[in-house]
Amino acid sequence: MSRSRILFDQWYECGDKKFPNIFQAFDYQIKSNIVPEYKFDHEFIESIKNIKRPKSVNHEYCKNLIVNRLKDLRKKNKHLRLALGGGTDSFSILKYCVEYDIYIDEVFTQMISIDPNNIRLNIEYLPALQFAKKHIGKSIGNVNEIYHQIEEYEFVKKYDWFSNPNIVRGGTFPGRMINSIFVQCDKKTNLPLDETLTIVCVDKPDLHHIDGQFFLSSLDKTVAELMGCKNMLPLFFDKDNPELIVAMSYALLDHGDISLPFISFSSQPRSRKLKILHNMGLESTGHYFIDHHLLGKNVWDMETKKSRSALQQLIHAGRKDLVDAYYDSIKICTLKYKNLPYAIEHKPNAVQTVARYSQKIPIYQDSFGS
Repeated sequence: MSRSRILFDQWYECGDKKFPNIFQAFDYQIKSNIVPEYKFDHEFIESIKNIKRPKSVNHEYCKNLIVNRLKDLRKKNKHLRLALGGGTDSFSILKYCVEYDIYIDEVFTQMISIDPNNIRLNIEYLPALQFAKKHIGKSIGNVNEIYHQIEEYEFVKKYDWFSNPNIVRGGTFPGRMINSIFVQCDKKTNLPLDETLTIVCVDKPDLHHIDGQFFLSSLDKTVAELMGCKNMLPLFFDKDNPELIVAMSYALLDHGDISLPFISFSSQPRSRKLKILHNMGLESTGHYFIDHHLLGKNVWDMETKKSRSALQQLIHAGRKDLVDAYYDSIKICTLKYKNLPYAIEHKPNAVQTVARYSQKIPIYQDSFGS
C-alpha cells in the first residue's frame, strides 16, 4: 500500500485552487475575492447515490456492516491502528474488534494533559483505554497514550501558525492548540507508515431539512480534520462500504427529532440518543457522562471546559507565555479575517470559522437520490 494514498479526499476550493486548511483558503480569498467551498470526496459521493433503504434499519444490520468491513480491512492491511477518542463511536469499534478477534496493532489516543498523572483532565478517555489494555497481547498489540511535551506548544508563538497545514487541517481554529491528532499521530508510532491503515471514527451523518426534504451534507468541523491525511479511513464515510452511512442516516431519521433544520446525533435530545446509537449499530460506553454529555463539543471549541483546562495546565507549569501567545493568535486571526465575507465569527477571546457544508445528497423515503 502506497503512503501517498489519500483514502478520503476533501479540500477547500477557491476557483482552481485547493487548500487543506481553511485559513490558507481565506488568505487566497483576500487576493481573489473567491469564497472557499467545502468539497467532499467525489468517489464517496458517487458511491452513496441511489442506494436503496435497507429492509431493516436496526442494530444487527448496521453492526454486521461494520464488523464485516473491519474483517476485510484486517485481511487487506499488514498493520491496523485505531484512533480512540473515548466516545461511543471508537469505543464500539474497539469492542467489536475484541469481540470478533480482529487484531489491532495499535490503539492510540491523544491525551489532553501533559502530565500522565492528571486523571481528571483525561477522564473522558480512561474507560476505553482501560478496556483496550485488558486485551493487549490478544486482540490489541499496543496502547499508545500520546502526551505532548511543553516544547511542542512553542509553535503558538509563530505569527500565523493556524494557517500551517502541518499543524491545522480542516476548518477549525484549535481550542487546545495541539488538537489536530491526525496530523500529529504519525509522528508518535513505531509502526511502518507505508504498511499501516489508521481507522478513524470522527463523525456520524449530518442531515439537512429544507422545505420538507432531507439531505445528507456534512459539516466541515469534524471529518474535515482528515484533509490531506494519508492512509486514514473515516470508517463511517467509506466508499467501499456505502451501505453503512445510508443505514445510519435512516436510523437518525427514524428515531431522531427531525423537526430541526440541521439534524445530527449531537443535536438530539438525551432521551433519544441511546436508541439512535443502538440503531446505528453502535453501543453505549456504559458511562452516562460519556454517552450523554458533549464534553468537548461546544459550538465554540476554545470555550469548552476541556479546552480551558488544557490551557490552564500550561499556566500551572509556569508557561503563561504560551497561553498569552495563544490568545494573541486569536486576535491576529480576528484582525486578518473579520471583514472577509463568510469567514469567521468572533468574541473578545474566541474565534470560530463560519460553518461550511459538503454537497447535498437528497434522501427519499425509500432511497438516496443523485
